[in-house]
Amino acid sequence: MTTEPPPTATEPADPAPQPTARAVPPPRTDIYFRIRRFAPVLVVLFCAGILVVMAVVRPFASPPSAPELQSPLVGSGLDPAAAYVVIHNTGGNDTLVGASTPAAGSVELQQREGQTDTDPGVLVTVDQIAVPGYEDTRLQPGADQLLLVGLVRPLSPGDTIQLTLQFDRAGSVTVDAEVATYLDIADRLLPPRLVIPGQDGNPTQPGQVGGQ
Repeated sequence: MTTEPPPTATEPADPAPQPTARAVPPPRTDIYFRIRRFAPVLVVLFCAGILVVMAVVRPFASPPSAPELQSPLVGSGLDPAAAYVVIHNTGGNDTLVGASTPAAGSVELQQREGQTDTDPGVLVTVDQIAVPGYEDTRLQPGADQLLLVGLVRPLSPGDTIQLTLQFDRAGSVTVDAEVATYLDIADRLLPPRLVIPGQDGNPTQPGQVGGQ
């Protein structure tokens, strides 16, 4: 009978190597790190500040106004008399704040209000009339006008009077205005119109009015 040798004790396996813990660097407290960290926020706040400053102080001024007076005309035969002109502005926005002439005691600025397709509205005396930049402001029959009050002498077709318009930015602009009948003024300032056939024996033609 054989005896088995006693079992030998097995040596325990080597344990798996444990990863060494990495040292966590202490948080950076230098000023440059903080600036880089908050740089996006600082950029947004800076841009917003610039927009606020631009909106408040408006460093970029509007271009100068450059009004030119075209087709100045004054109605004949009535006191007060209406005056009309096309203000051709090749510059920035401006405002018409007054007018004068040696031919009358005063000149009123009149603006048409309440005008619709079926209602001509009414003329109201105002202190100023807007003159937008880079477009024409037309003072013409059926729209805004100047009213010459207290004529020094009667005005007849063919006469010429001096008319001065006062602008808020451009200052005074003077022009010689021709005196004409109101029918002639309408033909010269308003779009072509048609005669009523049979009223003057002529065929219908643009730019004419029956009985003229």
